[in-house]
Amino acid sequence: MEEQKGAMEAESLLEDLGFDQLPIKVNEFIDAVSDESFPISMELHAFSSEQFLGKAAGNDEGAAIIINSNIPDSRRLNFTAAHEAGHVCMHIMQGASRGFSCGNKELGDYFRDPFERQANGFAAGLLMPKLLVKKLTDGDVNWANIKHVSDKCDTSLEAVFRRLSWLEKASVALIIHHNKQFKRFVSTDNFDFYIEQTNLTSEQINACTKVSQEDFPNDFDVVDPIDWVSPERKGMRLNELYISSIMLNDGFIYTLLCYDDDCLEEIED
Repeated sequence: MEEQKGAMEAESLLEDLGFDQLPIKVNEFIDAVSDESFPISMELHAFSSEQFLGKAAGNDEGAAIIINSNIPDSRRLNFTAAHEAGHVCMHIMQGASRGFSCGNKELGDYFRDPFERQANGFAAGLLMPKLLVKKLTDGDVNWANIKHVSDKCDTSLEAVFRRLSWLEKASVALIIHHNKQFKRFVSTDNFDFYIEQTNLTSEQINACTKVSQEDFPNDFDVVDPIDWVSPERKGMRLNELYISSIMLNDGFIYTLLCYDDDCLEEIED
């Protein structure tokens, strides 16, 4: 898997360079990798369009990283910087390519581009190295743990979800809504059921935890799966589903879905 390859490369470099404390600062990592034989610079520039996130360019003599300082979320900006560092370390320094420009178009081509997947894995491994992140949680993929890792590693909730769900090999998925409207979902390889791409009901919205007023929850509600997924697949029926929804300040609602063996029933094909 390309993301795993990128994460392992970042973690190996962190170990070689002696980084063993969170948060990992991308600029400090770049300074440690850079030397006279291959200097690397990183700068922030304000670009008018938020469609452009960052770029990395170089040759066998050095490289430069430019990040759009107008990325509104500081933690997304941090991940973008780590992503571009991945392109430098895995692709430019190795002579595989001389330049990358990353924006919404590249995100759309993500699954068709192994270099982008490697750079994303590198960013996850750099900001959330396995040996350090594993010490922060009890192993459950819940909002309390996601929030804790997000704060410690200066990364977004979605990036932490992706990292924790992969590390724990959990049967979980994340659904993102904005102003009640379905936006997208992120599911893991272990989540076997098709996710319904529907808008939220008033009842579902009322069940959300407003994290501006309450702590991020570590518990889940038990619901009928039919409101969230197609409950039959591969000879199995999902009789119950665990969900946990949080409402953020900007109109976004993030919902975790998960299940275990107790939720499943074998059925005849």
